[in-house]
Amino acid sequence: MADGDIETPDFPIRRGCPFKPPVEYDAFRATGAPTQVRLYNGTPAWVVTGFEDVRTILSDERFSSDITNPGYPIFSQALEPMRRTPTLVTMDGAEHTRLRRMVISEFTMRRMNTLRPQIQQVADRLIDRMLEQEQPVNLAEAYSFPLAGCVIGSLLGLDLDAIEGFMSDARKATVVQDFAEFIRIQLAFREYLLGGIEEKHRNPADDVLSTIVAKYKQAGAETFDELVSLILVIVGAGYGPTASMISNGVTALLAHPDQLAILGEEPALWPEAVDEVLRFVSVSDLSAMRVAVEDVEVGGQLIRAGEGVIVPNGGANHDPAAFKNPDTLDVRRAEARQHLAFGHGIHQCLGGNLTRVELEIGYRTLFERIPTLRLAVPVEEIQSPENAQLPEIHDLPVAW
Repeated sequence: MADGDIETPDFPIRRGCPFKPPVEYDAFRATGAPTQVRLYNGTPAWVVTGFEDVRTILSDERFSSDITNPGYPIFSQALEPMRRTPTLVTMDGAEHTRLRRMVISEFTMRRMNTLRPQIQQVADRLIDRMLEQEQPVNLAEAYSFPLAGCVIGSLLGLDLDAIEGFMSDARKATVVQDFAEFIRIQLAFREYLLGGIEEKHRNPADDVLSTIVAKYKQAGAETFDELVSLILVIVGAGYGPTASMISNGVTALLAHPDQLAILGEEPALWPEAVDEVLRFVSVSDLSAMRVAVEDVEVGGQLIRAGEGVIVPNGGANHDPAAFKNPDTLDVRRAEARQHLAFGHGIHQCLGGNLTRVELEIGYRTLFERIPTLRLAVPVEEIQSPENAQLPEIHDLPVAW
């Protein structure tokens, strides 16, 4: 550990506000160099928060995503078992390329746009139910989480209630740190997914999962084990982060009524507004971990081979060198689309197109159908659970 270890900050840093990245990132960025932090087990790692440096690292093969590398930074003991089972987002090279090519053509914007009627139907049904409930209503449980679960289930052609049930149970087990229960749920979910995959193999339908299963078998696979892990990653990425973006985005917009007023007058701005909310909130702030595989200098700091590197997109997305007045939510922001909320390089999020469509419909429908929507508690009282892996909001009381 470097001299002055007593001042080395612990990481991750808890957000003071769920819809804003930690203010400490600003101080890190101001140094112009990577900042050394201490992970849960005392291991040092480097945090990089400048926009250009983050983009460079995410596209530089000298920084690996291989989670089996001992230097790969893991920030929670609960995530340590992931080292034994690399997935699409935690592997490099030919294996990553093979798996990504198998699924990427199923996540084009054209394909995602065909889901608009189904997403709209789900959003309207959930809002219908909300309007029948006694106020205040917990928007996270009534709208955000079920919308995300239903959309990913619809995409894959799986039972919507089953997907939401598994993911809801896993989320609650994670928050209370009941790891044994979490593992039990994950194993049960894997069995469910295996059954769904086998059914798609026997009786293919017009859905993404059937297409992926067909490609997988055509490639000569003898079992579905690897495919189960891949689909598990797709479901997880499409559920938690998206639900968090719905809740955090709604909270951010309600805290900026001037921006909501603009969208009310110019609804055609919603697609651009979604990118600005993605940038502003940066919910998947801790999704990009790397380990240097050779010595590399970043911002004047030598990062040695084997050292872990964390590139929180919340830091990059609030870099004033890339975004004018970055701490201001501006639905007309011209440069919003260049955000790094979906990452960058070969590991850029597969589901970015789906997320954009889902958020556009989710936000617009909610505010158009309930134009008087408001927080039922002061915004300062909206918090993420202390043990949540994402800046999730589990309790979001709203009224109208």
